[in-house]
Amino acid sequence: MSHWSSLRGHLEQREMFQRAISRGRLSQAYLFIGPDGIGKQQFAHRLAQYLLCHAPTSDALEACHACAACRPFLAAAHPDFLWVGCPEGKRELPIELIVGPKERRGQEGLCHDLSVRPLASSRKIAIINDADLMNEASGNALLKTLEEPPDRAMLFLIGSNLDAMLPTIRSRCQLVRFSPLCMTDIVELLLEQGLVSSRDDADFAAALSEGSLTVARQLVEPHLRSLRSTLYLGLGQRNFSGLSLSKSLMEQIDKISADTPAQRVNILWVIRFAVEFYRATLLRLCRIELQGNAWASPIPEASTFADRVGSSDAGIERVGLLIDRAVTAVSQIDQNLSISLTLDALFDDFAKISRSLETVR
Repeated sequence: MSHWSSLRGHLEQREMFQRAISRGRLSQAYLFIGPDGIGKQQFAHRLAQYLLCHAPTSDALEACHACAACRPFLAAAHPDFLWVGCPEGKRELPIELIVGPKERRGQEGLCHDLSVRPLASSRKIAIINDADLMNEASGNALLKTLEEPPDRAMLFLIGSNLDAMLPTIRSRCQLVRFSPLCMTDIVELLLEQGLVSSRDDADFAAALSEGSLTVARQLVEPHLRSLRSTLYLGLGQRNFSGLSLSKSLMEQIDKISADTPAQRVNILWVIRFAVEFYRATLLRLCRIELQGNAWASPIPEASTFADRVGSSDAGIERVGLLIDRAVTAVSQIDQNLSISLTLDALFDDFAKISRSLETVR
């Protein structure tokens, strides 16, 4: 079985590395950039195993899985494979991981370990995950290694935000861009990993995931599913009370959020779900066919709401206003305005516009 079979997408990147290896033109430093949760780190791990393998295939980037290099690699114990990433709970990748603590600066850390001769293979390979979280100090500490990489050393830097990388780091790495996964891949991965109980749940999470398995996994967590159900049930009711719905959602958010930042994250999810609700309403009103001959929205409450509204030009325009209002709320949350007041105002406006919609048929 191919060790690439469990990794979805990114065939173009695999072919690029196959060509570079066959021509003997590998770079010593690569920067993998793309959205979170699409498999960049898995790609780098599989490529690293192939490059360290003692008996690899020549044309498919396949490691043998059985040699004296593959066995310790698969057991996370290969002496020539190095990995660092941002510690849990931290927002920056500390300089100590790159060049060691102050009292041992230059004698420990990733750069020192890369400079040591390989022990079991012909090269050393390092992966720096969360490379876009390096601050100026840690980035500058890595710079010397990138400028003068040790013989037989390779680095793979992985990040999601190219603009957050120091220009001097970017200029010394070969950039490899990774695209979001397609919706089909997300659906299949959710089903294969047993993260959803039905294909409908997988389809919905995939549609909102923007091609990220990490986001899709968050969307199927029970607390977000509960928020989404409360929201859609409320938005689908005739003459609903915006303030009552806001209060109900805020009570749920308080229970599942440990602090204010977590509250803001969950409220942004609620707003995103609302946008999807009204987007589904628009699709039904405009009779836009998404898959096969299925005209119906994947959100039953949105279908019911759309059928009450009718497909007049005025109705379609006001549903667009609902989406615009949600976008405005996102900017207000980003500006650190009061969470509860922002939510109250948003849903009060939702209720007013929705009531006006049911009078324009």
